[in-house]
Amino acid sequence: MQGGGINIRPVNMLQDSVAKLLFRLSLPTTTGMIVYSLFSLIDTFFVAKLGALPFAALTLVIPLQILIISVSSATGTGLTSLIGRTLGSGDVQLADNVAWHGIVISFVYAGLAIGLGLHYIDSLLILFGCTPETFALSKEYMYIILWGSLFTFLPMTLGNIIQGEGNTFLPMVISLLGISLNVLFDPIFIFGWGGIPALGLNGAAIATVLSQVVITVVIVALVKGKKAQLTWSWASFRPSLGVVKEIYRVGFPAMVMEMVAVFNLAIINRTLTGYSYTAVAALGIFMRIRSLAYMPVHGLAQGTMPIASFAYGACSFDRVKETIIKSSALAFVFLGTAWLVMQYQSVWVMRYFSQDPMLTVVGVTCMQMATLFLPFMGPLVILYTVLQAVGKGFTAMRLSLTRQVVFFLPLLLILPRYFSLNGVWLAFSISELLTTAMALVFLIGLWRDLQDRNKFTVVMLFRGGYLWDRLRAWLC
Repeated sequence: MQGGGINIRPVNMLQDSVAKLLFRLSLPTTTGMIVYSLFSLIDTFFVAKLGALPFAALTLVIPLQILIISVSSATGTGLTSLIGRTLGSGDVQLADNVAWHGIVISFVYAGLAIGLGLHYIDSLLILFGCTPETFALSKEYMYIILWGSLFTFLPMTLGNIIQGEGNTFLPMVISLLGISLNVLFDPIFIFGWGGIPALGLNGAAIATVLSQVVITVVIVALVKGKKAQLTWSWASFRPSLGVVKEIYRVGFPAMVMEMVAVFNLAIINRTLTGYSYTAVAALGIFMRIRSLAYMPVHGLAQGTMPIASFAYGACSFDRVKETIIKSSALAFVFLGTAWLVMQYQSVWVMRYFSQDPMLTVVGVTCMQMATLFLPFMGPLVILYTVLQAVGKGFTAMRLSLTRQVVFFLPLLLILPRYFSLNGVWLAFSISELLTTAMALVFLIGLWRDLQDRNKFTVVMLFRGGYLWDRLRAWLC
């Protein structure tokens, strides 16, 4: 298998050890995502230099940007899972057909984003909480982003297809190239340079779209020139509602989860604008810092997805369970480390982005109160990922909706009445704690489905050292 012109020794998704595969597939992606987030923080740093009001305007359009990205990301999740399971069963021609469906879908989404997005942009911005002070800034920014939406959908789709083949290296390199170009273009277009006028927040949007155009050209060229398991034969493309249905059996639940998250974020924004745009700006900074904390886990999840889907497609259920345990342990460690930083070094972190004393105080409080149970979210992300990998997307959706609708949304509406602004931050932590308890029920159900009942009986639980022996085998 090759990644971006660099020869990489092929991996055997069904024979290599799970630990080895997690290392090979997740480490490059995890490293890349951390670097990606660090560059994103630099991007945030440049926009923050414009002041609290432009940064608040950018924060208020995050739900609309997430809406665009989540549609592609959710479809990509379905593509990655289905391609991995199809290749695991040995049907390359069907995997090719699935990939071509993903490309067609990305063009359809781009057309819808431009047509519907531009037509309803005013209503969407009001829905997502824009205030009279931020409306004009947010609208100009989103006009540019929407016109460039094709270059959001296409590279994301191609990246997910490549991940389904078990190659996480190439998508990581492309993502790093994109954010590196974004950081390079940001100061040029935001503050002006070499005859280019200072465009402020609009300059940040232009930098984003321009970087996406470049990576689209690059990833298309690499896919055409360097084929791995997929042949990309156009002859394999057969329009099929059955393929679309299979993509969205995993992808649609993921999309619903993302949509609900966007809705909740809109409610958060509208709640925070009732306090001040400083609170909105503090949330924007926190979300970017939290994104950095999650990146190692998301990188690990991207490595976990093809391992679990290949193993499930080959009916190697013990291998799926081993993947769950090892990935969850690593995810807990990753977010546990981030938790220590956000709880005990929050002032230092906030001062990197803000010289405004009030913004710093609000941001520190937000960071500490909203991450009280953060480490437990690592294993939860892995559980979502494995459920999607084995085709249980609707089960993952139920767990996610429980967290966001049953727990988070009521807490967001109730707690601010008693704790004012702090109630918004506490809603994050309390909902995460309740979801962790609920996730145990879903994990037990998945574990039972993966259990070979011909080899397991309840009597084995009482055999001396049985559970310890199994746990040690899965962790080692």
